[in-house]
Amino acid sequence: MERNDAISILNDVSEAVHLLEGPSRIREFLRQVLRLQPLPLHSVARSTSLTVPVASALRRELEKRSLVARKGGIVLTEYGLKLLESIGVTETQIPRLQSGYPFPAWLNPVVEKLDILLSSRPGPDFSLDQSHAETATIAMRAAYLYEHDGIEGKDLLFLGDDDLTSLATIIFAKEFGLQLGSVVVFDLDERILEFVQEICRSTDCDIETHCLDLRERIPGHLRNSFDVFVTDPPYTVTGLSLFVGRGIEALKPGVGRQCFLSYGSRNPSDAVKVYASIVSMGLALQEVVPEFNRYVGAQMYAGVSNMIRCVTSDGTEAIIPEDLSTLYTDSRKRS
Repeated sequence: MERNDAISILNDVSEAVHLLEGPSRIREFLRQVLRLQPLPLHSVARSTSLTVPVASALRRELEKRSLVARKGGIVLTEYGLKLLESIGVTETQIPRLQSGYPFPAWLNPVVEKLDILLSSRPGPDFSLDQSHAETATIAMRAAYLYEHDGIEGKDLLFLGDDDLTSLATIIFAKEFGLQLGSVVVFDLDERILEFVQEICRSTDCDIETHCLDLRERIPGHLRNSFDVFVTDPPYTVTGLSLFVGRGIEALKPGVGRQCFLSYGSRNPSDAVKVYASIVSMGLALQEVVPEFNRYVGAQMYAGVSNMIRCVTSDGTEAIIPEDLSTLYTDSRKRS
């Protein structure tokens, strides 16, 4: 099955069920069945955040198209397997992450490879609010992306990547035989981009890098081009708003595109501004994981930050702050 044919089928099913979440939720439904089949209807409804009546209607439409069948629960047919494979989703032996996301032992080989590859990475530039995440954290970020369908067949954008999460994602995909779409990194720090390219040359990875100050617009040919963006922005409300806004500009149109955002805990007043900014741009919060990220020597937020997962809605639109004078923490202190 060709990729375009598969996407057309997902769109048709979405229209038939009148699914507000769009075809991305149908892909998620099928992917959950692939990982856990045979799967009871209630279980797949819960894991995809659908009501049971909607999940039941979706199952009927998928059955009509011979994509799933009932054998002690919902299972994929050969046709269903071919559809998923054509959009980059294949069966793996990767276990599910446990609730709360404790670090799993099966991720150790990825961390060991990253420890070697990143041992000579450039030091952090504190004027740009850089603070290196531990290798275990960036490995977990890659696993978290996979857990929430942010890797297979997806075009990924990393907005600022001094943590080198792009490399961790590539290594994770190689370790477990996953198919990626394009991987692109935007960063203002040319040292980071040169290091990424150096690692790519030595490990046969394919990452496209661009030196870009996000105060400037994203190049036209890269707007509306990605399924997922990942960012660990400056720890100011302005910085978060700018990076998220540029990420939205880069996403393909449609409901269900994903944002993975690492951000430190704030006082209640600032926290309200942070989440208000995210919601004002039409992003729907899916999950906030406290202290998901751990950093080397970052003491401002006790060396940790949260993982915030969002998806686009039919009202998603970038809002770029007008005043960018307090983009970084250091500039906020001086103002």
